Amino acid sequence: MNGTFHYELAAADPEAVSLLFETIGARFSFQPSERGLSYREIRTGDEGLTLSRVAVAGAYSSWGDTQMFSVVGRTSGRCDWSTRQESGTGIGAPVLFQPRSPALFVVDSLEAANVYLSAQLVQDVAAAVYGPENTTVAFASSHPASPRLGRYWSSLTGLALETVESEAFAAPLVRAELTRHLAVALLECFPLAGDPETRSLTMAAQSRRYRLATQFIDDHAQKPITIEDAARAANTTTTVLAQAFRANHPHQLSPTQYLRQVRLAGAHTDLRNADPSTGITIAVIAARWGFAHPGRFAAAYRAAYGHHPSTTLHPMTPTCPRPEPVWAGCRAVTGLRGPARAESEGRGEPPRCGRALPGLSRWSGRVGPCCLQ
Repeated sequence: MNGTFHYELAAADPEAVSLLFETIGARFSFQPSERGLSYREIRTGDEGLTLSRVAVAGAYSSWGDTQMFSVVGRTSGRCDWSTRQESGTGIGAPVLFQPRSPALFVVDSLEAANVYLSAQLVQDVAAAVYGPENTTVAFASSHPASPRLGRYWSSLTGLALETVESEAFAAPLVRAELTRHLAVALLECFPLAGDPETRSLTMAAQSRRYRLATQFIDDHAQKPITIEDAARAANTTTTVLAQAFRANHPHQLSPTQYLRQVRLAGAHTDLRNADPSTGITIAVIAARWGFAHPGRFAAAYRAAYGHHPSTTLHPMTPTCPRPEPVWAGCRAVTGLRGPARAESEGRGEPPRCGRALPGLSRWSGRVGPCCLQ
């Protein structure tokens, strides 16, 4: 997910519309009605995820297949469809079309919000969520598993499109999290082929392993533990534990990355609580948390917290600016005029105007703002 694209497309020629579809791995032929065809689309995405809004004026029929998992969410107009196994019509309920599964469409004045997920991405997420023994993704139906899950998918599509329109989609972390969320939702909202009980047990086991491992790491991060120790605490192998982390961690960190993150947070806390007057150094605190190379620790710390660890260990304290005479440049305030003011300044005495300056309780010759107590 290194780069994104954004296209605003329009076509009236059937061959041109076919070429637009080929850019996202969909091979369809278009046959417009006598009224003609006007096709418009706003498309945004990357190599794993594409989101689009489609508006069709006129009517056409089309036949073809796709290399991606495609979910069509009709909002208005007509869209009758059929595959080798199913057919449907209507507005509102999302419809899933699988890779290499030909479909026929009859469309008239359609508006739709569509989501396209690459087949490899869905396979990878399924392997992380359900385990490697369940990696062949195939769906038993194009319809959602229930009306409630269909509504959930539609609301998630709306959220995804809002994210694109807010321009937050350009941020890699936002895009990665949204893509994963949509992929998991696809696997859960539409009925997968196979035994759902087995998948449910696999998901529960993955979640349990993740909880046990993260708790072990949180409790023992300052000790010389390894990822193998965390796997033993979760009663699993390091390979399966890595799958559990990919399925459950919000940012899909590996166990090694999670342990490093926890130790970096521990070092941060020690730096904040340390008293530098005791001679404690950044290198000592870094080594305490398993970071042998101070330079690499500093780089990781800066990436996580935005500044060098020395800024945390030696926080800057406010300093008093260079003092100026209390009355400098304030003739109107003191009420002095001419020689009287010069005489007072020459003797280094406070102004003899009979008026106290606000906040000044004692005279110290030359003072700065910090001395006005």
